[in-house]
Amino acid sequence: MGAEGRAWASLAALGALFFLITAGTFTSLGVVLPDMVAALKWDWGRAGLGFTLMGVACGLASYAPALTIRTLGVRTTLILGGLISAAGFVCLYAAQGVGLYWAGTVLAGVGFALVAIIPGTFVLARAFSHRSAAFGAYFTIGALGGVAGPWFYFAVKAVAHDWRAYWLVLAVATPLLALIAALVVEGGKPGPTEATTDGGSEDGPVFRTRADWTVRAALATPQFWIVTAAYTAYLLCETTVNGLSVAHLSQRGIAPAVAGGVLSLQALISAGARALGGAAGERIEPRRLVIFALAAVAVGIGALALARGWPLMLTYAVGVGVGYGVSNLAATVLLLNYFGRRRNLELFSIMCLVSTLAAAGPWLGGLARDRLGGFEAAFWMFAAITAAVLVAVALMRPPRFAQKAASPLP
Repeated sequence: MGAEGRAWASLAALGALFFLITAGTFTSLGVVLPDMVAALKWDWGRAGLGFTLMGVACGLASYAPALTIRTLGVRTTLILGGLISAAGFVCLYAAQGVGLYWAGTVLAGVGFALVAIIPGTFVLARAFSHRSAAFGAYFTIGALGGVAGPWFYFAVKAVAHDWRAYWLVLAVATPLLALIAALVVEGGKPGPTEATTDGGSEDGPVFRTRADWTVRAALATPQFWIVTAAYTAYLLCETTVNGLSVAHLSQRGIAPAVAGGVLSLQALISAGARALGGAAGERIEPRRLVIFALAAVAVGIGALALARGWPLMLTYAVGVGVGYGVSNLAATVLLLNYFGRRRNLELFSIMCLVSTLAAAGPWLGGLARDRLGGFEAAFWMFAAITAAVLVAVALMRPPRFAQKAASPLP
């Protein structure tokens, strides 16, 4: 198989794995949770904590792919992640009390970190020259998993008449797709001083660094932390929406199936936004895309807080869908453009690690529901945080390597 053929095969295999793991974790868990809560007699504080634990585990494990890819290779990383994910789904299948449920969400979160975004972007950044477009396709496929997840659950439940069967199906399918992806991708281990072929331009409509940034130098810049804050803010809103929007809208008189459908619509819009954002990222400065996306997320989650009918539900679906889709991609590309490819694996892993803070969203929302009677206060707080980060991104300018932080490439 030639280099171009392997690149497209890698995109297809990694995309299929991203599709499934997205469908089975952060998107559909929020749809399954009401049935689990009703059947197992949990309160929403403990149920929401499980969703938070999944996000915390995923975030804290975000540096693990950087270590395993550097030492064991990307193939072993994918297989390991598939097995850990399967173990998590088995725990969710067998759960009776919250202990096994929490263990399942933790394992599923760790598995997500090992098979999804970090290894996927690592492989694609090396396989494609037009990286924004490749990332856009990859993130779009993953977002379509978010569209399919709730409906996949409803379909399995309609056949099996039980929520447990859904977790069992995922326990079988995830390691199988992880194995296929591992067989397709380039399996070599990158060295710590891997050569880079970046030929960035610091002029023109899209800034791309010409510097050979180190991890320490990048971490010393405010730009890294602002980009990380943007990535965390959109993730905070999206994680909370996935975990609590169905319960929130149901409490406000919306049928659960309709609320789940709006969640799928939001994910579908997000998928389309990622596809368009991937193409736009080659021509439009990603910082501008991040600003637009954060504004859309803030409007969307504010509409969700107030929603009782279709006008505001559609505003929420469009705002969060477009904002999440564009910001997810644009923040990833912006980090790559600002600091280069050579240490992007470590920098992206650190950004994902910091974004673990976003996992507090569903837990805080669950506490708000238990103590205040509704989720609205949490949604408004997250909208305000997003707006504050938007201001920081708007004031940000590209980092320069004139300081000792970095040296220009030959």
